[in-house]
Amino acid sequence: MTNCRNCNTIFEGKYCYECGQKANIKRITLRTVVSDLIKKFTFWDKGLMHTTVDLLKGPGNMARSFLDGHRVNYTKPLNYLLIVVAASLLLFSRQNMETAMSSFSGQKQSAAYTDWVFSNISVIYITMIPFLALVSRWFNRKADVNYAEHFIFYCYLMAGSTLISVPFTAIGKFFQVDAISFSPLGIVQYSSWFLYFAWGYVQFFRKQNSLWGGIQAILVLLISYILYVVIFGILFVIVVFACKMMFDIELIPLPKPNNVSPTQ
Repeated sequence: MTNCRNCNTIFEGKYCYECGQKANIKRITLRTVVSDLIKKFTFWDKGLMHTTVDLLKGPGNMARSFLDGHRVNYTKPLNYLLIVVAASLLLFSRQNMETAMSSFSGQKQSAAYTDWVFSNISVIYITMIPFLALVSRWFNRKADVNYAEHFIFYCYLMAGSTLISVPFTAIGKFFQVDAISFSPLGIVQYSSWFLYFAWGYVQFFRKQNSLWGGIQAILVLLISYILYVVIFGILFVIVVFACKMMFDIELIPLPKPNNVSPTQ
């Protein structure tokens, strides 16, 4: 029998059933502080490593395992997605992205677009996921998966897809090769990304026909992206129009100067 040092509950085992604190609490030393920092901010954390390995081994099965209740060894979906995206940006080449964007727009526009994407990449990923979950649920209406579970699945799947892109990004940065546009390396990267996405989709929804399941996954991705662009485009136009209207309303025109001289 052990008394919990945190809440004084008497319990047996390694953890207090009342507050969850460990039974074996040791004195804090510099070693434990450094160890906790490493686990918190690097991939040496057990949850991060376990989640990463299982995502690469089978994204659909990993997400199913999490939803089935095996959650202790996994990092929470949104936390994991943000960590992976932030880590991937360390290898991402801004110059390559600006080069790719310049083929679609002018130099100034491409630089501005690149800065915006880099500043908001986490927001872009997160705001894309609700659309993926919505379209996916429509495609899989007969599946026993609710909207929130779709959302969690796509958090993990998008994080895993980012992991798949990391080696290609690293190769492109090391050899100064464009891995974003439709170069040979870019084509291999995009192909691997789509195949991984389709693989996870087929696994998670247990599609009997893998080919049709893969096609369906790509359709879900494309339709979600179109909805994402259209809806945010409309919201952007509304915001711009509202700001313009507010500006016009608040703008008080100055009186026109009187050209008639006082002597007249």
